Amino acid sequence: MTARPVPLTVDPSVMYAVVTASPLESEDLIPPPSPELLRRYGTSEPALERLSSRRHQLLLMRSCRVEDAAATQRDVRVEALRLAEEHDGVVIDLAIPRVVEERADEVSLAHATQWYVADYAHLDAGELRTVGLASFGLPEIHLSGVSRQQHAMFSAVLAGLVHRLIAEWPANDPVGDATVTLRDIAYGLGDPSAAETPKDRAVGVRIDYDPDENVLLVRVLDDPATALFAP
Repeated sequence: MTARPVPLTVDPSVMYAVVTASPLESEDLIPPPSPELLRRYGTSEPALERLSSRRHQLLLMRSCRVEDAAATQRDVRVEALRLAEEHDGVVIDLAIPRVVEERADEVSLAHATQWYVADYAHLDAGELRTVGLASFGLPEIHLSGVSRQQHAMFSAVLAGLVHRLIAEWPANDPVGDATVTLRDIAYGLGDPSAAETPKDRAVGVRIDYDPDENVLLVRVLDDPATALFAP
């Protein structure tokens, strides 16, 4: 029997801050993430403006088994967003960190980009990295071989891959060769028509695990534009 390539992380943590103009039942005094950091990870300017006028914080924190991480993430986010909607508040996903800008009824585990951000800091070296998968007990992804001219296409493939990982982890270990279909990408990007998107177009990916860095090293094996969209 061979060892499982990716170990199961113990007790992933889920952390959200509900920030309101008036205090809720309790108040947690922690330094909020800086606007610069929130902006780096995709928070919009209108969300930052709303956040700036709200000073009271309530933290929602959970630890769970890796088998329960996806459901826990979803349930705690919905709880945080409902509180914010009732009290004119703003929700921060502290694990990334960024402001959560969807409504409670829009939360979906299938919509992968709700749960991570693509960090472009290493794009000059041909690499995209995820931030946020650790909350699912997953290693973060380092996607290599990214063309700067086609980085949006590679970002879409990344969204499709994360959709698959969230759906299949931890029952299936991700290490090895896999395919990411056009339908996976549609789900990952939150396309309302994802269920009708063809799944006969796909790109191959190769996934290795680096135990020293605890990251998934991913390379796309096909040209995404040709494999997904060429006639």
